[in-house]
Amino acid sequence: MSGLLIAIAATALAGSGQVDEPAAADEPPQPPLAAGAPESLEVSFLAGVWLPRMVGEVALGGGEIQVNDEFELNRSETTLNLELAVRKNDFWELWFGGFDFSSSTSGPFRGNGKNFGSLVLNNGTQYTSRFEMTSVATDLSVAVWRPFADGHAREQGASNRTWNGRYVADLRFCPQVGMRYIDVDHTVTTAGGTENAGGEWLAVYAGLLMEMDYRPKEPTWWLALLRIQGSFAAGPALGGDGGSMWQVRAGVTVQVTEALGFMFGYRLVELNVDNDGYTLNGGLQGLFIAGSLKF
Repeated sequence: MSGLLIAIAATALAGSGQVDEPAAADEPPQPPLAAGAPESLEVSFLAGVWLPRMVGEVALGGGEIQVNDEFELNRSETTLNLELAVRKNDFWELWFGGFDFSSSTSGPFRGNGKNFGSLVLNNGTQYTSRFEMTSVATDLSVAVWRPFADGHAREQGASNRTWNGRYVADLRFCPQVGMRYIDVDHTVTTAGGTENAGGEWLAVYAGLLMEMDYRPKEPTWWLALLRIQGSFAAGPALGGDGGSMWQVRAGVTVQVTEALGFMFGYRLVELNVDNDGYTLNGGLQGLFIAGSLKF
């Protein structure tokens, strides 16, 4: 009787189209996607040290002055850099960041026949130069293409799922739009007096973020997530007499646990801006090392 009931049940299921193909003997069943994992709100906070050098040229009513060789403002300066990212569904991310950079130098000028406003700078002229840049930024990125995610061929097998249903590999291509506020103050002093220059600009930019996540297939005590990121963005700088800005953010984040990790990366902010006769064609670039806290 039991055999007859089983045969009837199997026939009914087959007729309704509900019988799944049996899994291949060498393929384990695909684990379900972790409950709530892809629908989660994730907040990541990075507090780190940026080690930028200033490069480029400046001018104030005269010829361009090399900040590297003539003003010697190219030392690597320890700069606090804070970043916050709010991510929803691994689909969109709202990012905030900011830093306050300053560098100063004194000594004999290593150029000849240059002017900075009313100041005349010849080879050997004793001078003091101080450059400060404060900036805050925010941008929104959206993952428009995820080739390893649901609905794509690479995701169909269990090979791209971790023990708890998250993706082992998740590649994201994310267009981004944002804005960056920049405040520059540049002071030069010689025996002939002091000149103050600078300006404020608001750069509106667009770019592309590429991100790759890797999670171990089985739990480990030393790695929960490896994230590789790179982004490039550019746009006009509004304010003063205008100009342009471009930036690069890149890094590798290692989450030892889902909450704690560290980043080793690179940051660049480059400006070509003018304000009241002051021209800055250069910017800051250098390594970025930070601790990561994720909620």
